[in-house]
Amino acid sequence: MQVALHLRDTGDYQELVPDDKAEKVQKWLRLWRLSSVEFELDHVTNSIDRLSKRLNNGAMYRDLEYGFNAIKDALDDGLEGHFIYRYPAHRARILSEWKNDWRAVYTRFPESVNDIRVGVDLWALQHHTASVFHMMRVLEIGLRALAHDLQLSFTIENWQNIVDRIEAAIKQQQKSLPRGEERNSRLQFLGEAAKEFSYFKDGWRNYVSHNKTDYDEHQSRSVMEHVSHFMAILAKGLTVSQAEATGQGLDQTSSDPLQHQAPERSQ
Repeated sequence: MQVALHLRDTGDYQELVPDDKAEKVQKWLRLWRLSSVEFELDHVTNSIDRLSKRLNNGAMYRDLEYGFNAIKDALDDGLEGHFIYRYPAHRARILSEWKNDWRAVYTRFPESVNDIRVGVDLWALQHHTASVFHMMRVLEIGLRALAHDLQLSFTIENWQNIVDRIEAAIKQQQKSLPRGEERNSRLQFLGEAAKEFSYFKDGWRNYVSHNKTDYDEHQSRSVMEHVSHFMAILAKGLTVSQAEATGQGLDQTSSDPLQHQAPERSQ
């Protein structure tokens, strides 16, 4: 309401609002309207629209005061029954950076983008077990792609068995690949990926899916970091195309996998 007080102190109630001041108010009204629509505050939106129309038709300072009071009253009434969550600062910071932090992963594995976004958001909301579940869905995409790269069949089974089979295939390549720079590069990539396997062998996805355990803030954050690191390694080093691995590769005509995702929570 500081805008209304400023205008009241600098103008006569019966005086018409000058065009330059009217435009300043309109800018504020447009911003407020975006928020009122987002929060489904229909009465606030209607009050904003009425004041905006008055300004367009030539409003007096008293119209501004009436209009701002109407917006305030509608806002007070409209917020009753609304539940608004404030993210703690450190969680909000991590949530706000998820696109940058995971860009290499969802660019390489575009079908992972929604689970990444939801998994980070659930962690920020302190729904830690649910966050782990979505991170395991992201991990499954990576394991499937790595298994395909190693020419292994991939079926939904105990993750211990999947990881064991991948590890065995990596050891076999260590023995069979001809010496040379290509072998060194290949084994370095596989070795970096395999370092995360000991962390994944506990089978989080199986436990979470069957309600066998819960996860706290630190555990879910640790899962998120390990999945992110593992997927980033795969995004950089896989030798087969993601389209071959999953059948859901990024359309070459689309430059941004975020383009088709669901609307994001306001941050």
